[in-house]
Amino acid sequence: MKYLAILALALTPLAGLAASLSIPAGKTYVVGIDQQELVLENLRIGDGARITFSSAVAGWRVQARHAYIGKGVVIEGSGSAGAAGEAGENASTCSDGMAGEHGGGGSDGVEIRLQLGIESLGDMQILANGGNGGDGGAGGDGADAGAACEGDFTGNGGDGGEGGEGGRGGDVTVLYQVLAKGVSGDDLIQRILISNEGGAGGNGGDAGSGGAGTSGRFVHKRSLTGNRAWVAGSDGGLAGSPGLAGSAGNPGRKLLDQLILSSEQPVEAKSSAAMISELQRQIEHLRARVEKLDEKDAE
Repeated sequence: MKYLAILALALTPLAGLAASLSIPAGKTYVVGIDQQELVLENLRIGDGARITFSSAVAGWRVQARHAYIGKGVVIEGSGSAGAAGEAGENASTCSDGMAGEHGGGGSDGVEIRLQLGIESLGDMQILANGGNGGDGGAGGDGADAGAACEGDFTGNGGDGGEGGEGGRGGDVTVLYQVLAKGVSGDDLIQRILISNEGGAGGNGGDAGSGGAGTSGRFVHKRSLTGNRAWVAGSDGGLAGSPGLAGSAGNPGRKLLDQLILSSEQPVEAKSSAAMISELQRQIEHLRARVEKLDEKDAE
């Protein structure tokens, strides 16, 4: 069951170890490769701080025994948009228009797993939306008919490029322990916003127009019937086909729930086995809720 798989991963102790992490108010903290997995005694995030991710980071796992989080905090792990396709070149003399390039796919949102002992919380947004697909490029226009072309050639328009696929939303798991006095878990949930929708597919590129034909006309030509002859015109070129729109990305999975853990020992003093044993006791009260989420997805 996929939700139980996420839960099991979220409850696994993390490998990295740091004493504390402090992000000042209004500052941006960029998570690099070396900060993908953190076990912290203290996590402090000031008002209006932002956490972003380098392009090489696909996931972020943080376990903090004491978390102090201010107001207006944003964890921005959304994927980037795909590049738009280049438009096809318009035709030169006696040729068809070029096809537009396909749009690039949006990247996936970052997978984020937080396990926090919350001492204080203003409000926090966790964004892990997939990036939008890039639009396809327009097809180039075909060349008009002309005297330089052989026969009655008129250029056709180029096809529009396909839109890029939207990126998948990243999975977000937040398990928390309420350490602040006089604050309920239900109250804290209202202060945490999670958005991990799939990215929109890119629009298909417009079709290129066919070149203009010629109309019929008289030309000067000596013949038995006189000195003029009728020459039929040529048809216009065909328009290209518009590009197909890209498909939207799938949304990520989310889990936001409360843990009740002992606060007797520092995080780093516990062995991995002891931490697993303690955390697994919390699975049972979450299991029923998680299985309902699985059943809902299966409908």
